[in-house]
Amino acid sequence: MAKKLVIVLSVFVRLVSICISGCGSPEQEVKKLIQALQHKNSQVRHAAAGELGKIEVNAIDAVPALIQALQDESRDVRTSVAGALGSIGENAIDASPALIKTLQNPEVRWHAAEALTKIGKGAVPVLIQALQDPEVRQYATRVLAKIGEDAIDAVPALIQTLQDPEEIVRVSAAEALGSIGKDAVDAIPALVQALQDGVANVRSNAAEALAKLGKDAVPALVQLLQDEVSNVRASAVWTLAKIGRDAVPALIQALQNEDAQVRVPAAGVLGQIGAGAVDAMPALIQVLRDQNPDVRQYAAGALGHIAAVDAVPALMQLLQDEVSNVRNNAAWALAEIGEDAVPALIQALQDQDSQVRANAVLALEQISTPEALKAVEEYQSRQ
Repeated sequence: MAKKLVIVLSVFVRLVSICISGCGSPEQEVKKLIQALQHKNSQVRHAAAGELGKIEVNAIDAVPALIQALQDESRDVRTSVAGALGSIGENAIDASPALIKTLQNPEVRWHAAEALTKIGKGAVPVLIQALQDPEVRQYATRVLAKIGEDAIDAVPALIQTLQDPEEIVRVSAAEALGSIGKDAVDAIPALVQALQDGVANVRSNAAEALAKLGKDAVPALVQLLQDEVSNVRASAVWTLAKIGRDAVPALIQALQNEDAQVRVPAAGVLGQIGAGAVDAMPALIQVLRDQNPDVRQYAAGALGHIAAVDAVPALMQLLQDEVSNVRNNAAWALAEIGEDAVPALIQALQDQDSQVRANAVLALEQISTPEALKAVEEYQSRQ
């Protein structure tokens, strides 16, 4: 008996939907659907909200009734109503406060957040206010992140939210500032500070946001290369590498810093940037003579990533370095440079230093051109 009732009710709801949405002008259709939102049967109300969602922007006159229906006792109706408001989009701006309140309800929260995202810029003022509400602020920050560039007015409030005691709120605030992008330039000091946060996800989102801000964030990030905390330095390195070419001028200057703890990561970042750091080649060649072996090692590696042909003579000299890691990186760099390094490497096979000869063999084998392999074969036959 119960199964029969469900089938009859399902058919009834479908007939109601067809009748409502298939009769009269669009305006009349919306009016009928608004009336159906008051129907005593929840499935009819659910169907009516769904039909209004299909009409999208043309259902704007239904917004007041849909706002009221967000309080419906049925979860299915409430989710369908939130979906309809989202489909209406920016024209459903008046529903923003009610949707913010609905974020408190875990059953409908996702649908309300999606609706606010689709309303977009118009919902930003109430979302900013919601950042002060402990019950919904984490969800409000996520919505602002989804809205992205249109949430520019929220930047000052999001900067404050980076200090929130709840880590999930700080994580979402950093993500939101990154989504806003270059217009969030005022957030740079706060985001740099967030790189020192004790929570890894906050640091990574802050680093991602700074990378999107680009060259404006570079000076502050270069300063962090000498931070005492390894996680902070690592975040700065990653961010500078992600910024890429725009970070190169500042990194070239950092190679001249009196502190080796700045020069080492600066050379490392230039290596990660690779071909985009070609302008740093002269400075990198110069620091191949640095007193600090780590600087020499990372500079050699960077020149290999850049495939800097002009660095071949200096890298050849580095094959005689007293530190094995430096020699190995020089050999690797020469191998990365490839055929242009072959003549110098073949000549190095005649060097009096056995370590230089060994590294030259290693590089030639990695280059693997016929000329390089022949030279190695002839060298080995003489040993």
